[in-house]
This record gives sequence, structure tokens and C-alpha cells, in this order.
Amino acid sequence: MESVKLAIGGISLVVAGVSILNVMMMSVSERTREIGVMRSIGARKGDVLRMFLYEALILGLAGSAVGGILSIGTGYVVDAVVLGRPDFLFAPSSLVYIIYGMIFGAATSIVSGIYPAWKAANLNPIEALRHE
Repeated sequence: MESVKLAIGGISLVVAGVSILNVMMMSVSERTREIGVMRSIGARKGDVLRMFLYEALILGLAGSAVGGILSIGTGYVVDAVVLGRPDFLFAPSSLVYIIYGMIFGAATSIVSGIYPAWKAANLNPIEALRHE
């Protein structure tokens, strides 16, 4: 049973990482002219890189918060149905795993946002301004 839960969690994490990567790549492609304008008026590569990494972090924190809330709600219902009392869910040893999952989700979003941020930071400003 532990292996099944671990496999489901791993697959969910990969899907979330690929989803964030896709969203960030679309953000870079849609904002190419904006990146060109920023770079042409003096923004450094590091500024653009940080901007997109922060955006990925915000996506990850929002997704982790929603996932944590849904985990607590689902855990409450399952504990109430199976055990008859949901006291186990609110034990500190149980809640710490939800926090670990949220931290791991946010870290995954940052890792997924590295390539799109790097790609945005390394765009040629002149070519980015010509992008239509």
C-alpha cells in the first residue's frame, strides 16, 4: 500500500512539474516583446531570470496551498468514515507531512521554472522586440 501511495504521489508531482513548465514556457512566449523592452531599457539577465522564477514560485505556493487544504479536508473525511473519529488527522505527526508536501511542491515549481526563466533571460533583446 505504501508503494502505491508513493507511486501516485510521484506521478502527481511529475504532472505538476510538467504543468508548471508548460505554463511558464507559454508565459515566456507570450511576453517575448515585454522581455525585449525590459532588456532594451537596461534590465539585466538576472532581473528577467528572477522575475520568472518568482512567478513559478507563486504558482507553486498557490498550488501547494490548495493541495494542502484539499489534503486536510480529504483526510478529515476519510478518518471520520474509516475510524469513526478524525482525531488522528490533527496530530502533529500527521500535519507535518502535509507541510512537507507543500514545501516539496513549491520546490518542484522552482525547479520546473528554471528552464523557462533561463530561456527568457537569454533572449536577444533586438530579436525579442521584433517578435510578433
